[in-house]
Amino acid sequence: MGQLEKGGYPHFMLKEIFEQPDCINDCMRGRINADGDKVVLSAVIDHKERLLKARRFVIVACGTSWHAGLIGKQLIESFCRIPVEVEYASEFRYRDPVIHEDDVVIAISQSGETADTLAAIELAKEKGAFIYGICNAVGSSIPRITDTGSYIHVGPEIGVASTKAFTGQVTV
Repeated sequence: MGQLEKGGYPHFMLKEIFEQPDCINDCMRGRINADGDKVVLSAVIDHKERLLKARRFVIVACGTSWHAGLIGKQLIESFCRIPVEVEYASEFRYRDPVIHEDDVVIAISQSGETADTLAAIELAKEKGAFIYGICNAVGSSIPRITDTGSYIHVGPEIGVASTKAFTGQVTV
């Protein structure tokens, strides 16, 4: 219940802004090796070969998660030198996207239940793509229907602007 209280702040939004450093810590807890010099995402390590063979990455998301995907595009292209497309899941699902079996689709959703993102995942799966999910809600649909993925572990969000989820999605 403590997470759902304003904790002395006049608004939930302000509280959640000031929780950003904790969000990064929570998101990375257990994902940094003992020496503190290497980030370890088990979902990436477990599927390293498949991810390294990717022809390209396609990020599908809606709203704030789509904006996090734009930052992910910059990071992946800069560090991995693999092309990345970022698509609104609501548009992706209604056109006939060119998806290959050697593509990796990254689906991002705070709730793990965004209908358009779920539909985009199903479409990409039908075309044989490998699906990596990023979400906050443990037990939601996205972790159940993707090949692998990562939770962002930022807790509930009350403010309308999705500050904590955005920070967690960019961090992962």
